Amino acid sequence: MTWLTVGEAAQILHIGERAVRAATQQNRYQHRYVNGMGRGGKQLRIALESLPDKAQALYRGEVPPPVDILQFTGKQRDEANAKAWVVEQYQHEGLSPDDFVSWFNSNNPAEDAITKSKLFRWQHKYQGKDVAELIDRRDGHNRGKDTIPEDAWELFYSLYMTQQKRSVRLCHHITSMEYPDIPSYKAFERKIKTIPMYAILRYREGLKAFTDALPYMERSKLDIASNDIWFSDHHLVDVFVKSADGTKVIRPWLTVFFDARSNRVVSFLVRNADPNATAVKKCFRLGVEQNGVPNEVYFDNGKDYRSSSFSKDYPMSLVKQLGVGTIYATPYHGAAKTVERFFGTFTNRFSRRFKTYTGCNAKIRPEEMQIPNKEILPLALTLDDFIAQLSAYIDEYNQTPNSGIDMEGKCPDQVYAENLAVKRVVRDHDALRLLCGNTEERVVNKSGVSIKNNHYYNDALLSHMGERVMVVYDPDNIDKMAVFDMKGRAICLAEAKIRTPFRHTSEEDYIRAAKEKKAARAIVAKYKPAREMDIHEIVARNQLMEKTFTESGDPDIVEHIAPQATENSAILKATDHTETTRRIREEDSVSATLLGFYQKQA
Repeated sequence: MTWLTVGEAAQILHIGERAVRAATQQNRYQHRYVNGMGRGGKQLRIALESLPDKAQALYRGEVPPPVDILQFTGKQRDEANAKAWVVEQYQHEGLSPDDFVSWFNSNNPAEDAITKSKLFRWQHKYQGKDVAELIDRRDGHNRGKDTIPEDAWELFYSLYMTQQKRSVRLCHHITSMEYPDIPSYKAFERKIKTIPMYAILRYREGLKAFTDALPYMERSKLDIASNDIWFSDHHLVDVFVKSADGTKVIRPWLTVFFDARSNRVVSFLVRNADPNATAVKKCFRLGVEQNGVPNEVYFDNGKDYRSSSFSKDYPMSLVKQLGVGTIYATPYHGAAKTVERFFGTFTNRFSRRFKTYTGCNAKIRPEEMQIPNKEILPLALTLDDFIAQLSAYIDEYNQTPNSGIDMEGKCPDQVYAENLAVKRVVRDHDALRLLCGNTEERVVNKSGVSIKNNHYYNDALLSHMGERVMVVYDPDNIDKMAVFDMKGRAICLAEAKIRTPFRHTSEEDYIRAAKEKKAARAIVAKYKPAREMDIHEIVARNQLMEKTFTESGDPDIVEHIAPQATENSAILKATDHTETTRRIREEDSVSATLLGFYQKQA
């Protein structure tokens, strides 16, 4: 197949390049896009074989077979000859277009009057002196319906088919400035009706409207079980509530995980903050702790769902450690995200209960809520009270009969219980918290690892000085950081390093510093070159290592979490020095010192 540029196609078709592009938009010619300089780095190509035979012959340098003019009616031949005569007279007289049109119309009946646009159009078609090109080939049924010049329609079409949704009158007015002799806007209105609905939706309404209007399959859920697939999405609640400090009104964000088989809400999270990956992971953790591990999760395409935690390519990702598959919704396709149907029900059945219901936008905001926020504040519930009522509603929703697909009028709780064939659980919640924590990469320095403007230390880090490591922490508790090597193996649980007061140093500070130095020396001794050791020492060490390996059993492998995650959890627990740190902090705190002073005075 031969592919032509727009310019090449326009040349052999004897039309403008804009007209060629318009024809491809209407799928009149087969076309494709290739990489190159153009809109979005793409160039349009038109298939030669999809063009009229005459154009193909012209491109190949062939003489096209003459058109048998006798195949047309006598009236069609007479009209074509009359047009050819007008063009020849115009070229012979040497008058300007305006003067010729005026001269011709004054010397001919009104029904034969011409316009400049007609004159130019006829002249363009007759440039090869072929009268057949001037024949009106429309049948009687279609005559009179499309008297719009092709170039004028191409300009009108480019103005009309945009998301600015310009009116027919405006597009017609702008087009008439370049083509004064075009028909009235009524003719354009009639032609618009021939444009397919999907094309109108795509170019005037946008990609989302077009995609949502596409036909989609109704899927049966009888072949899946509970916990096979969980959906998740966010929703900005249409209710004003008080902020945590009670000083302003807010609209909280709701994140949910939703079981596909039963339509049951398996977990939810309310936050006074925009959605992010942290919220998704926390909500997911709550769902797993309460309901077990899903086989797959079905996500939106937002960046909070595209984080490394949900990537199979990332060694510490929770989906990889838990063996959970990921599915992403079709971009901009609302019908693909079933959880959005729940949000519609949620708004109608729950959000509208509140005096401070505000609607999803200003257009539908109740009139009584169109008041300053300071006047709304006394009417609003506190965030804690709102969450309590939301929790009660979720329970109510899960226990209410549902008319959805394959629900058989049963409530989500019942359908969930009846179809839960296997409940996969994570017994080690500490390991789960780590998997659902935030992860950052750091380089170990002499103070341990530095993150959030603080240092975190453990003796185990001394043997990893200068190495790049992964630091994982629970955003709800940053007193401790779990540290892993770049292969995902646990190193230690590092604690926030206590800062010694600038003007005061306690005995405990010296003891702690001495311990850190001693640990560093122990690392040096441990990694002393083996060739300096006595041969008997080497044999004894090997025997000890062999004995240790033989006596130690396999780690407990939880079926639904990677063995490495369980092993990591055990290592981190072994390096947890929380009690020692707590005692040091208590003894060295200012409040403890003051308390001791006042006790002595008493």
